[in-house]
Amino acid sequence: MGAKRRQRKYDPATKTRARELRKAGYTYQEINEALGGDIPKSTLSNWVSDVLLTPEQRQRIVEKEREGAARGRRGGLWGGGAGWNREMKRRRLEDARQQAEPVVDRLVENKDALILMASALYMGEGAKAEDAFGFGNSDPRLVRAWVTLLRRNFDIDESKFRCQLAISEGMDEETLKEYWSKVTSIPVSQFMKSSIKRGPVKRTRPGYQGVCLVHYYSIAVRRYIDAVGEGVLSRLLDDN
Repeated sequence: MGAKRRQRKYDPATKTRARELRKAGYTYQEINEALGGDIPKSTLSNWVSDVLLTPEQRQRIVEKEREGAARGRRGGLWGGGAGWNREMKRRRLEDARQQAEPVVDRLVENKDALILMASALYMGEGAKAEDAFGFGNSDPRLVRAWVTLLRRNFDIDESKFRCQLAISEGMDEETLKEYWSKVTSIPVSQFMKSSIKRGPVKRTRPGYQGVCLVHYYSIAVRRYIDAVGEGVLSRLLDDN
C-alpha cells in the first residue's frame, strides 16, 4: 500500500487574509503574491467560494486575468512588450465600448440629449455672427455630426446653410470644397470664399483637409441652442 500523501496545512490567518483580499477584488494570482506563497488555485477557490463580488470587481478580475495570460505570451503572439501593451489597450477600449453601448443606445433616441450635444459642440467650437451661427473643425466626423444634429432636431431650411474653408496657401481649394461638400451634403454652390493663410505651411497631420466652418442663418435656432447650453451650465453650477 502506497504512502499517504500529506495534506499541506495553512495558518488560519492566511485563509482569513486571502478572503479579505478576495473581498477587495483581487485575483488568485494577486492573492498568492500578497501572501508570499504558492497556494494552489483550487485551495484559494475553496477558501473564497462564498465571497460575493461587485460587477466592477468581477470586471477587474477578468481584465487582470486576461493581462496575465497575455503577459505569458510576450515576445510571441503579441510581438514583445510593445505589442502586448497595444493589445491590452485595445481590450480596455473594447470593454469601455461594451459598457457604454446601452447608454449610447438610449442617448441617440433621446432628442433632448442630441440637442444638448449640439449645444455643447457649439459652445466649445462655435462661431456667432449677427444673423447666423456656425461650427468649425478639421475633423470631418465632428462637422458631419454637427449638421446631422441640426437636421434631425430642427426644421431646417437647407438653403440657409453656408460653408467656409480655412486652408493654407498651396492647398487645392476646389478639390477641398468637393470633399467637404460630400461630408456635409451641402452643395458647393453654397460655399463662401475660403480663408487662405499665406506664408510657409506648418507640418500637418496625414489626411488633413483644412477646417470647414458650417454657418446656418437662423437667429431663432441659435438662441435656442444658446439657451439650452447656458441653462444647463447655470443649473449645474448653482447646484454646487
